[in-house]
Amino acid sequence: MARINLVERAALDEARREAFDQEIARVGSVTNMKGTILHSLPAHLAYHGSYLIKAELIKLLGKRAFNIYAHAISSASDCLLCSTYFRRALAAENVAPAEFQPNEEEQLLIDLGSKIGGRSMQLDEALWARLKQRYDDTAIVNLIGFGGTMVATNIFNSILEVDLDDSLLDPAQ
Repeated sequence: MARINLVERAALDEARREAFDQEIARVGSVTNMKGTILHSLPAHLAYHGSYLIKAELIKLLGKRAFNIYAHAISSASDCLLCSTYFRRALAAENVAPAEFQPNEEEQLLIDLGSKIGGRSMQLDEALWARLKQRYDDTAIVNLIGFGGTMVATNIFNSILEVDLDDSLLDPAQ
C-alpha cells in the first residue's frame, strides 16, 4: 500500500493542476507515480527532466533498445513498479525479458543497465571499452545520465511504495 496518497486534481494549485493536465495530454492519464510526485511541483519538474534524455536515447537506440536498457536498470534496482512498466513496454514489442536473445548492442545495454541499477560505482575496463567502441561521448553521457535518473525514479517508487497502476495489473497485457 502506498505511503503517500495520490493527489486530487481539484485540490491542486494552478501550477500543479497544469502539470497534471499536461500528463494527461502527454500519455492519456496520470500514473500513480505522477499522482504521488505532484504533491511537489519542484520534485515533479526534476524527475520530468529525464524525458529530455529519454528522447535523445530513443533517437539513438530506438524504442526497443531503450526499453531493454530501462528494464535492466529497474530490474537491478528491484523496483517493482518500474520493472513491471518496462516489462509491459517490452511485451508490446514482443520481447520477453527472461527469454529473448539480445543482439550485441542490447546485451551491452543490459550489462550497463544492470551495473547502474545495482549501484555500481564504476565500470570494469571491458564494459567501458565496449561502450567507447559503440558510442561517442555524448551518447555515453546520455546513457549514464538517464541511468542515474532511472535509479532515482526506482528509489522514489520503492521507498514510497507507489502502487502499481491498474493498467500494469491486467494479466491479459
